[in-house]
Amino acid sequence: MKNPLTTKQLRLKYDPDSILQAIETCYENNLDKLRNSIGHHDSPLCKYREDLQISFLENQQKNNDIVGEVASLLKDTIYFMLLPKKQRTDVTKTMRTYYTELVKNQLFRIKILLEDDEIGMANHETELNSKHKGVEQVFSILNMLKKTLEYENDYRKKLTRSSYLTGLQVSMGRFFIFLNKINMNQGDQITLVQRMFDDFNVDWKEGDRENIKLSLIHPALDFYKTSQDEILSMSVSVFSKNINDVLMSNIVDQSIQLKKRLRRF
Repeated sequence: MKNPLTTKQLRLKYDPDSILQAIETCYENNLDKLRNSIGHHDSPLCKYREDLQISFLENQQKNNDIVGEVASLLKDTIYFMLLPKKQRTDVTKTMRTYYTELVKNQLFRIKILLEDDEIGMANHETELNSKHKGVEQVFSILNMLKKTLEYENDYRKKLTRSSYLTGLQVSMGRFFIFLNKINMNQGDQITLVQRMFDDFNVDWKEGDRENIKLSLIHPALDFYKTSQDEILSMSVSVFSKNINDVLMSNIVDQSIQLKKRLRRF
């Protein structure tokens, strides 16, 4: 790779911030409509809300506004629901390409630095090789970042082709996980999604009940669980004996946040 773009240059090329800002604006403008859709009087969510309110009171837990909690899990989803099919596909392709290039370029730069293990020193054959402790930490951190980016690079090579459903599938994982957590049966989940899609006029004529299960629920859960499993294993795979516990914790947290952002689309 010759003269790879910097992350700033990549942002200028793909303009991901305009998409992220559009998501925020869309959520703010349509939050009331979303709450009404999932929280109307005959919504499946109502009967589960009543059960949870009793449970919350018994356990002295905070905030039982389940409608607000569910709505907060659909921030990206609202944006994709309001886009036509082709634009949904284009947005997913743009964001995935941006993050893929970002990973490749950052990995390339880190590998160049690691090729010279005497950066920061001027050793001679007549002198003992004594690497400064701070420099050792720098190389350890770079190696951990390299490992994180390599995992992500391998993952992105295996991504399936983006479609008009990909944005919905990826963004609805936490939503379906939450519905499972409150023990909502699959029939009620499908009813909830059908009503929401109808209210937002989602560009998807194939939205029958069976197709919602096969094309949305199952892929969304699979994607979410795969990402979570990898995030949980992050603290094990990213490790160095040259880093103290506090710094190590910070690096692991950073790696987790990086992975979450890269997997958003």
